[in-house]
Amino acid sequence: MDHEIQQERAGLLGGLSSDTNEYRYPGLDGAKAIISREYDRFLDEHKSPHIVFTHTPQSEVDIIDSERLGRTDYHSSLQTLVITMPSLPHEEASRLFCGLVVLKAQSMGVRRLISFRGSTTTKAREREKQADESWGPRQRRGQPGKWPTIALEVAFSESQEKVKADMSWWLYRSNGAVLKAISIDIKRTSGNVYITLWERGAIPSRQHPQPEPRVVGEMRIYRGRDGRPTRVEGADLTIPFHDMLLRAPDTDWGEGDFIFTKEELLELAEDVWDDMEQLA
Repeated sequence: MDHEIQQERAGLLGGLSSDTNEYRYPGLDGAKAIISREYDRFLDEHKSPHIVFTHTPQSEVDIIDSERLGRTDYHSSLQTLVITMPSLPHEEASRLFCGLVVLKAQSMGVRRLISFRGSTTTKAREREKQADESWGPRQRRGQPGKWPTIALEVAFSESQEKVKADMSWWLYRSNGAVLKAISIDIKRTSGNVYITLWERGAIPSRQHPQPEPRVVGEMRIYRGRDGRPTRVEGADLTIPFHDMLLRAPDTDWGEGDFIFTKEELLELAEDVWDDMEQLA
């Protein structure tokens, strides 16, 4: 296999757990049956939340998107599709964080200046991917709006390597258009929730074509069990106003950074824990 193709495949599939199943794409009806079976396996047996389909035509990916069968990550040259099967904890974390963004934008009077892109598919060279939530300025002076400026990915029962690979893709493949990426990493066994803010680290080079993103903020929320109290470590999480809207805040009008407090993110984690109890 060509070295470049190997790199592309590693970038797409890197971090997927060893129990992730791979199938040759069987057509839409066959794919639906596989997704249904794999979803039961994910929920009941605590297996991988991902499915890999090889030999998948682009036209079929568009249909899968329209059918809302899961979050998609597709490489056109490899004709390989990775589907992430969302679960209740995954979706709740995504929606709750977006709700906090809405509240903070409303309090500053800038809600209508923000484009709430959700899981809109973002297309880069040979690869297209969906975030769980994404945002950017509604109007950009002389700039295309292909990429969000902020992207959020929720990981439920995923590896740290996969989380980091997703963050790296948004920050580096966008050539700096995505200024911050957020991961909400929910550990299924312990219930711990790690909420991390990332930005670009080193500049890519021939020696290091895929440098790691840099952590600029992190909150670790440890679920209390067996009489132990819940514990929160880390400072409030701050998304700079400029990174959301590509301009400086007007403090005279009450504009400022988007600050997510420990109390707010603990409430998010507590709701996720309630959802996890329903999966048990």
